[in-house]
Amino acid sequence: MGASLPTRRCRLQPSSYIVLDQSEKYKGAHRALFVVSLILATATIIFVNVLLYSPSARQALLGPGSTIFGVIPEVQSTPGSGAPSRSPANNRRILDPASINGIYFGASIDWKAKDVPSAFNERFGKPLPFVMCFANITADGLTLVRELKYIADTVLRVDGAILGLTVMPVDPLDQLSDAVYDQLGRTCAEINRHGIPVMLRYAHEMNGNWFSYGQAPGAYRASFIKAATAVKKYTNLTSMVWAPNSPVGYPWLAADSGPKAGSADFVAMDTNKDGILDHRDDPYTPYYPGDDYVDWIGFSVFHFGNNLNSNTLPVDGEFRNAIQHVAGINATGPTWDLYTQFSQARNKPFAVMETGAAYYPKSVKPGDPSEMDIKRAWWQQVYSDDTLKRFPLMKLVSWFDIAEDERVNNGVEGSLYYYRDFRISWNKEIAAQFKADLPPRVFFEDAP
Repeated sequence: MGASLPTRRCRLQPSSYIVLDQSEKYKGAHRALFVVSLILATATIIFVNVLLYSPSARQALLGPGSTIFGVIPEVQSTPGSGAPSRSPANNRRILDPASINGIYFGASIDWKAKDVPSAFNERFGKPLPFVMCFANITADGLTLVRELKYIADTVLRVDGAILGLTVMPVDPLDQLSDAVYDQLGRTCAEINRHGIPVMLRYAHEMNGNWFSYGQAPGAYRASFIKAATAVKKYTNLTSMVWAPNSPVGYPWLAADSGPKAGSADFVAMDTNKDGILDHRDDPYTPYYPGDDYVDWIGFSVFHFGNNLNSNTLPVDGEFRNAIQHVAGINATGPTWDLYTQFSQARNKPFAVMETGAAYYPKSVKPGDPSEMDIKRAWWQQVYSDDTLKRFPLMKLVSWFDIAEDERVNNGVEGSLYYYRDFRISWNKEIAAQFKADLPPRVFFEDAP
């Protein structure tokens, strides 16, 4: 009887039986095709994201210097196309700082976490006139050209925004060829061609020892001059920013770090010629490439808390004293005043390219001040009437709106990592208080 069932079905409804059998086969085939298509689509998405957001993987897959699409392609921006028209008047006064009676607000946003200027504007409630991004440059050239195209596209959609481009050499400076500098100049010109001014901060914080190019004043000056020359060859809408770090703690030398005694770099850094590198040596002048190559004087200054790892309030005058720094443990030490010595004396605009106050949410101890207390105490110093009056050539202050693990060498053996949250735009209460505390002459749009 077990063999009679299919025979009966075949006799009674032969056509139906065949059709039913084929239908089941087709369903199975369709299901298999769908699964295969889904797998292929997922793999394609993952592959594209790896190429876009992992330079090391891209280099391994496509070879050294690969940038997928090479140069930045033209981006059309016409009224009605969905992207705003780039009016020549929008924030162009940043390129004529003498006409700005106040300072522009800016921010470094977390591009690695897919943040973009339009998202910042939406959550913060104010337009971002200046946005910072970071890119490496090697002996093969800029490593993130495709990523810069993406970044330029997002800046293009925020009408009037200026791009701050921080370029960090990775390979030894003497390995950067003329072709590498030429590529940098052409890339800036291409971004400018779409109506986006660029403030190029090249090899920033060169007076520190935490970058490979740090504390090598001879090679640094030569490299900066080549970068500036290449940029000016192709465009006049990119400003060159020379931006040392705050000198608090200079020269940050451990027993086995810094240039060797007697070397050209040691001699250059030993500005008082006493045979010792210490706080009595000028932390700026050995690295200055010359007035002809510098458009802006930049600066980096943060409040990191005690021991670079704790939730503590800034002390009164901490921000001002970093700019006009009295070295040593008492008032008898030399004063290293970046603003007076380089901005005022040379009549060059001054920009705080990175600033913020660190909050350590993973290291909170009983009695610690709150995130709001720490950050507010800092921004009330940075964006204050006193700052505006004391530093009239200061035309831009950019907040580091990022939270991340940062490597810290605080005198112990090896390095430690601490999770630091500098952000002000992601917490609505903090963002609202920040905006409420700002003096009138901090601008989010064109300065009047």
